[in-house]
Amino acid sequence: MNNSTVIQRNNVRVLGRADGPALLLVQGFGCDQVIWNRILPFFTDLYKVVLFDHAGTGGADPEAYDPAKYASLGGYLTDLEEVLEVLDLRDAAVVGHSVAGMMALAAAVNNPRIARLVLVCTSACYLSDDGYTGGLPMEALDGVLAAVESNYPLWAAGAAAGIAGAPAGSDLSTELADQMCRLNPDFVKDFLRMSFTADVRHLLPKVAAPTLILQTQADPLTPGPASRYLHEHLPDSAVHKLAVHGHMPHINSPRTTAEAILQHLEAVPRG
Repeated sequence: MNNSTVIQRNNVRVLGRADGPALLLVQGFGCDQVIWNRILPFFTDLYKVVLFDHAGTGGADPEAYDPAKYASLGGYLTDLEEVLEVLDLRDAAVVGHSVAGMMALAAAVNNPRIARLVLVCTSACYLSDDGYTGGLPMEALDGVLAAVESNYPLWAAGAAAGIAGAPAGSDLSTELADQMCRLNPDFVKDFLRMSFTADVRHLLPKVAAPTLILQTQADPLTPGPASRYLHEHLPDSAVHKLAVHGHMPHINSPRTTAEAILQHLEAVPRG
């Protein structure tokens, strides 16, 4: 795969200091790279910031979306690793939100280009099972998928407030709902199914990169026990509890979120 193919496929953009340390921001469900706009100004003076869109979202090449490839986390993991490679990013910090944190964890196991991780509202597995609380029970996922299939715009409007951590009808929740509604409902079902069936718990002991785990209050998708599980099973991790509600602190409290990320990045020596 050549450089131009990857850059076009995922609408890769590089901002900030060309000679700065590499910082890759990877978004989770329901949005494209635009979701980072509020937090970008806190990083672009210091870092070489890399953004990209997942296949099926934003400015990514619509012809590149292959339901078979992206039925599992592996398809997205391959894209992430190819972005790191074509840009020749080294000693990179990766900030992964939600399921993108799982992608970052999986990539960090064997990829020497990744030196630091920040997990924003991430669970190692979003389906809870016996003895593990990671997110939702299976029956709740079935209900979500049925609601998406029945009336996606209605589901998106209802879900956006809790995810954004903002009142229903507020500018923030409306903006997120609008972003979610730009996605194809069939893609949404595929992405949700992939997200909730992915499981990286077995990989956690193999992740050597220093990792910051950001946990919010009243997160409807990533409960506190999910962050504790990450912390207990990652060899080098710290948990930072943000006084922020919802699943997307980078949009409802960008300064608070950026300060926590910067504190972690500046505390970890670069290679």
